[in-house]
Amino acid sequence: MAIDPLSLIPLFVAITSNIDSKQTLKLSLMVFLISSSVLTFFLLFGNVFLAFMGISINSFQIVGGIFLLFISYEMVFEKRTKRKKNLSEAILDDKNLNNIAVFPISIPLIVGPSALTLSVLISKNFHYTILDFYTQFLPMILILMLTSIIIIFSTYLLKVLNETIIKILQKIFGIILGALSVEFIINGIKGVV
Repeated sequence: MAIDPLSLIPLFVAITSNIDSKQTLKLSLMVFLISSSVLTFFLLFGNVFLAFMGISINSFQIVGGIFLLFISYEMVFEKRTKRKKNLSEAILDDKNLNNIAVFPISIPLIVGPSALTLSVLISKNFHYTILDFYTQFLPMILILMLTSIIIIFSTYLLKVLNETIIKILQKIFGIILGALSVEFIINGIKGVV
């Protein structure tokens, strides 16, 4: 999945530094439930949803690949980090955990265009078998669980993984995501031609 919980650690630290551990745990659980619900819907029914909207999977692959390419560019050149820092400062004034859990943490920071795109593309070949649940659904749930755990331990993780290591990992994941996005664009063009 195109979820980047490591680059969100500074934002998680900014949010959780002003709330107690019970509220942090509640926030983490809410984020997991919201994010997994949205991504599960698109993983299971994304292809049907596209058909209902009259959008071909090839068109979605092309536009999704372009979005992923843009996001990978931002990850490599740290454009997203600046935006997230500005966002975290605005969030500190809002004490309503429910609102914060929905927006901006779950949507769009965790379940952004790249995660939605991948979920819809996976739905194209999803056959509701045990193997598909194991290879397609389970990794998504594990990454979202890891993201929730990172929310809980974000302050500690920032001390252990200094910002330099987080930036290095973000750049590596950005390059991999860029290559994946090019594959989506190529496959979408092949399907149209």
